[in-house]
Amino acid sequence: MDDLIRTALDADGVLVATIDMPGRTMNVFSADLMDALEALVDRVQDDPAVRSCVVTSGKSSFLAGADLVMVRGFCEEARSASHAAMFERCGRLGRLFVRLEECAKPWVAAVNGIALGGGLELALACRVRLVADGPGIQLGVPEVRWGLLPGAGGTQRLPRLAGFEPALDLLLTGRSIDPPTAVRLGLFAQALPATELLETAKSTARSLHGRPYDAAAKFPHLAQADVPPHSDAVARAIASRQGVGADDFDRYPAYSAIVDSVLKGARRSLAEATTVEMDQFLRLMFSPVAGRMVRTLFLERLRAERELAAPAGFAIERLAIGTVTPARRAWAEALAKVKLPQVLDPGLPDDMLEIVDTQGGRHRIALDGLDDGEWGSASCASSASAAATSPLVQSATTSRTVSSTAAALSVSTPATSQAQASTATSTTASLPRAVLAPAGPYGRVIELVGAAATTGAALAALAPRLGALPWRTSGPHSVLQRLQRAAPDEQSRIALIETARPGAGDVAFIDVAACLAGIAPAWSGGPLTRLWNDRDRFVPTLDHEAQAAWTALEPALRRSLG
Repeated sequence: MDDLIRTALDADGVLVATIDMPGRTMNVFSADLMDALEALVDRVQDDPAVRSCVVTSGKSSFLAGADLVMVRGFCEEARSASHAAMFERCGRLGRLFVRLEECAKPWVAAVNGIALGGGLELALACRVRLVADGPGIQLGVPEVRWGLLPGAGGTQRLPRLAGFEPALDLLLTGRSIDPPTAVRLGLFAQALPATELLETAKSTARSLHGRPYDAAAKFPHLAQADVPPHSDAVARAIASRQGVGADDFDRYPAYSAIVDSVLKGARRSLAEATTVEMDQFLRLMFSPVAGRMVRTLFLERLRAERELAAPAGFAIERLAIGTVTPARRAWAEALAKVKLPQVLDPGLPDDMLEIVDTQGGRHRIALDGLDDGEWGSASCASSASAAATSPLVQSATTSRTVSSTAAALSVSTPATSQAQASTATSTTASLPRAVLAPAGPYGRVIELVGAAATTGAALAALAPRLGALPWRTSGPHSVLQRLQRAAPDEQSRIALIETARPGAGDVAFIDVAACLAGIAPAWSGGPLTRLWNDRDRFVPTLDHEAQAAWTALEPALRRSLG
């Protein structure tokens, strides 16, 4: 246990348990950490010298969700395992939290950083919860974004602490909140300066010595009088009030599972309610939608972020930017938020970015958008008008030097762009293009079309600063733009052909890119996943080129998706 959770027992009986997983930047729930936590719960219950427990983290974050390997194991096991076997495995953490919560010796959470998913659920199980107050601290249950629900008591403790409607807002949106908001909602007792957090938690724990657990004292909304009886119609109406449309409610079973879990678990003991919640969680684990979303938007996305990252040691020194036209306004706004030295260079053609690395290398990239201009020709005039008053975009007559903290990018008028078009086109035609997709609920993606490895590394170093995944395609055309203009079946055909091209990269990454860009709906898992799941219908209809691509890719698709 000491390898994952360090413990120190004070003379007054307060046991400080510090979660600190070696070799990781963040603590995450793994099978080993669950073993360590179970051993800790046993010690607190059985050791007479221990009178209370304060749980905190040895890292700058508290605990962020589930371990990738464990989630992958759940997904793979769900393909063949029985409900009973999955209930035993997946329900372990929820049962452990009930033991922790009902322990006669009080547990106090000292949350010193990000607490998401299972990390927040651990804190909510504690009798008292304190959190450090800092701008980077996020608290939330984001599981709905991957087609799941928080399965360790989150759907039960949130309504009992915050009330029915506020809890559903957090559960159905997956949004994160800051510490003051968490205190206002009743999830935490106090938000404190980080320097005071641990000592205050220990003092709080001491004040609770000898006081048995009292559910009514912990939960302001224990009676749950605000929770209506369950019915399918009521569940739909509740989701609708929270902004979930009828089509999404049908397409994404996580919405109904979350509402059902809250309604059906209401007014039960936490042990009973946790069982209700796990039944709903397993309904999602056995659902093909959740499997697709977890695979593409969680597992494969994390792998893509790791494998598409810039080489170790590659760093950017500064950026130079040409005049940004109204059609590339999204690029102007994105670059204006990047904390790097930037200069507006009148010598660069319109919509060109030059990345200068710390070794002196210069990498020129033409800026592009997902819709051949993102805003479309009909909106260029209004975009130019808006640019005149935008704090992020200044006219071409403003100062051309920008600081590292506040970039001011120029936007040319349509007339100026037309006059410079022939020069710019001839200059940029042979350059690699960076196609920026709009930001969506899962982030965004930048497709780098036709770039050499060094330029790809430069954009890969810039992309995280834009909150984007860098995805390289060989060119000469943008794959994302082709997908954007296609119907679903044609998207799958295009994805198949493009992924079969030499140097196209991992078969999973086109699905990740398409979903991040909002081209393919999250429930589908992406165009190749959609093709694979419907291959009996789809493959016989393929033309000669697509059939050849299918023959070449089928083994890789089977390994990735089968």
